[in-house]
Amino acid sequence: MPIAIVSAFLIFDFYKREQTRLIADSISRARAMISVIDGKFASTQSALSALGTSHRLASGDLEGFYGRAREALKSMRVDSIVVADASGQLLLSTRRPYGEALPEMANRAHLARVLETGQASVSDLYIGAIMGSFIYSVSVPVRRGERTMLLLNASSAPSRLSGILTEQKLPDSWRAAIVDGAGTIVARTHDLGKFLGKKVNPDLLSRMDSADEGGFKSRTLDGIPVITVYSRSPTTRWSVVLGMPLAELTIGLRQTLIWLIVATIAALGIGIALAWFIGGRVARSITALAQPVMALGSGELPTIPRLYFKEANAIGETLLNAAASLHKAKYEAHHDALTGLPNRTLFHFFVQQHLTLCQRNKTELAILYIDLDGFKLVNDTHGHAVGDQLLRQVATRLTSAIRDSDIAARLGGDEFAIALVQSNLENAAAFSMRLIEILSAPYQLDDIGAAISASIGIAAYPVTERDSDMLLKKADQAMYKAKSLGKRRFCIGA
Repeated sequence: MPIAIVSAFLIFDFYKREQTRLIADSISRARAMISVIDGKFASTQSALSALGTSHRLASGDLEGFYGRAREALKSMRVDSIVVADASGQLLLSTRRPYGEALPEMANRAHLARVLETGQASVSDLYIGAIMGSFIYSVSVPVRRGERTMLLLNASSAPSRLSGILTEQKLPDSWRAAIVDGAGTIVARTHDLGKFLGKKVNPDLLSRMDSADEGGFKSRTLDGIPVITVYSRSPTTRWSVVLGMPLAELTIGLRQTLIWLIVATIAALGIGIALAWFIGGRVARSITALAQPVMALGSGELPTIPRLYFKEANAIGETLLNAAASLHKAKYEAHHDALTGLPNRTLFHFFVQQHLTLCQRNKTELAILYIDLDGFKLVNDTHGHAVGDQLLRQVATRLTSAIRDSDIAARLGGDEFAIALVQSNLENAAAFSMRLIEILSAPYQLDDIGAAISASIGIAAYPVTERDSDMLLKKADQAMYKAKSLGKRRFCIGA
């Protein structure tokens, strides 16, 4: 009997360590999932920031910006784009025809937070004024000078996030939920219709307010005893919560204790040896996961060996999925979805970085702002599918024309830009002449022939301007001058 008691204690201790490990692994899993959600929000925020630089928005041309917003909506994986003024009045929504009367924003607290901080923000779940159903929003302020004049929002239904839970392939008995910063359920693996928009239990809410990660015993809202683990984003304050039924975790212990009553000393010895053997594998599995977690945190793609336990392998697969999702989100945030070219955000970053090098090394940099002549006629005559095919062929010609050290980007619509490293105005002018001929060559779009040309505006550092924004502005102005002089030509910005 004393031996059985000691053995029971050892097995029970092993069980507790396994439970602690499972909690730690599950917290890592929740952390990886909230990282994917943060990546989705960051991708949307980057797209909104790029959209917010539109000259149509800055000039007050809301009708023109409405068209730009509807085009951007196709690649952003959100349900609508909304513009509101500082008072909360909605000025346009891609869910309504332009010019239709719109209500005020429903989430005034979110508006106040963005106006007060001047920073982009993710809202909590709320009932949208236009949709009349639950939504959440990613918002960025649009400034004019020091003042925030407008709020640019991308709104989505909770169903946009449900797929993240499904992709994890959690056990059917587990409960998983995505919770906003106020503790409201946004997505859930079970009975979402019943619990959508409801608060998590007060104990969980209290623990999330006191620590960003943790695990403890509790009951789900549908009354199931579970071990609950959670991970809360330090950026958005949204959380992922996982609930593992206690019954599944304790049944193995009860069976082991019954078996110990009738076990022999020899069987006991085998059991102890086996426990230590398994414990070593558990430790090696946890150690093997440490480096991939650190790699994920630094933005690298982790390499994960095959581990001893399915739970550890599941965590490893989750880390790989999270890393792939983060890498994809980062790529999509900096590249145009249609052509694959760098977008406005990445182009601005490239120019700013190379201006710093130019100032340090006393070298030159030329900017070409390109607008396609005749694209609208092709697009209107043959449809958007043909227009998109034409834009992709233009992108191919641009990338073939530049050097590896240069960059070609799509700024939106039929506007492109090129940065020529270590090139002066004379080099840029000669390149522009060749580029106009390249872009004016006939296009074959399936069985449709098309002919367009290009108008190019040129600006260069340090001759034209020394600031990245002013360089782009001067190149843009020069492009419009080229169009006014008859198109299919280039002009140099003054």
